[in-house]
Amino acid sequence: MPLRRWNRALLALLALTACKKEEPAAAPPSPAAPPAGQARPAPPTPAPAPPEAPAAAAPGTMVAYLLPQDPERCDWVRRTLPAGEPTALFTFNAPCDRSMVSWGPGAKEGLVFTWPSGEGEVPRAWRVDFVAHSGKPLDLKGLPGGTGAGAPDKPSIEAIGFDAQGRPVAIISDVYVSRTPKKGADGKAFLPFEKDRYPVAEGEGVPGLALAYRLEDGGWKRIETKASTFDTDISQGTDALDAVRTLSSLVKASPSHEMPGDNAPEGQVAKLNAAFPGLDDSGEWRAMPTPGGPFYYRGEQGGEFLYPSPPVGFEQDGKLVDLEGLLAKNGDFLDLRLQDGFLLVGIHANARAAQIWDTRTKERLLTLEDAVAAAFWPKARTP
Repeated sequence: MPLRRWNRALLALLALTACKKEEPAAAPPSPAAPPAGQARPAPPTPAPAPPEAPAAAAPGTMVAYLLPQDPERCDWVRRTLPAGEPTALFTFNAPCDRSMVSWGPGAKEGLVFTWPSGEGEVPRAWRVDFVAHSGKPLDLKGLPGGTGAGAPDKPSIEAIGFDAQGRPVAIISDVYVSRTPKKGADGKAFLPFEKDRYPVAEGEGVPGLALAYRLEDGGWKRIETKASTFDTDISQGTDALDAVRTLSSLVKASPSHEMPGDNAPEGQVAKLNAAFPGLDDSGEWRAMPTPGGPFYYRGEQGGEFLYPSPPVGFEQDGKLVDLEGLLAKNGDFLDLRLQDGFLLVGIHANARAAQIWDTRTKERLLTLEDAVAAAFWPKARTP
């Protein structure tokens, strides 16, 4: 039957077409081989990777100090070692040699505090923005001793610094010079303050109170009060306060009796005494480790305390090497600070100065005449 035969032929044709559609496409032809004796062309060179960005240079060691413009005007100056140009961060109307400075967390802001020296004067303070190179006065009237000249038997502001949260904290002493502590019904002596009583502290020295106030939104708030003793080398004074240990760096224009390092070994003491005969027996030799070897100095008696003082020098190859160009003489008081291998010497003498040496080369890098309250700029803390 013709119709049935046509259907079978159509089905066969459709099946053949479907099989051809399922066959994979032919692979592209291989590139023709080059003629004999001719090299195949090299593949294109990939683009070079972009160079890595250079690592940021570590910030240089910086030093800061107070430099007088005149007896009643002072600059807070910063410069980078070894030969950076000085930059005045803030200028204030007060004597440099009656001032102290401190840094807030991260060293983005600072505080300047100036204490009074006589009748008619009052303590003053400024909060300094290091980026803007400007400062604003702090109102101290809400503090005990904030409006007076620091007379005996009156509260006196000893220091103002930042706590770990960047809040100004004032440290105050109230020393009983001629006053007599009160006695309670039990016969025990106490020191009254506002509405509270504080038992007299035991220990050598004059009794008194140590107080800490923090600047908050509503003004100065008392955060700690402790009875303490004052005016001897073993008196705690305001160091009895826990708040003191929370403060950032404080640097005063007056001599510090901080004695870095340790007592010099006995063998070295004999050599040092032989090299410098005739020194007062009340002093002692100290050894301060540095990258360039031990640094020796003398602790000399100054009232109730020992202060760093010449003679000074490095030990190198078994010999004592002097600090070349040191402006201090025996008996002058020194501040000694070490950072990044640099030795900073603050000199308290008739002529004030700060000098810096590289402990590795023993080279004197800088002499800053008239500079006071000199210190290395605090380094940012890493978490």
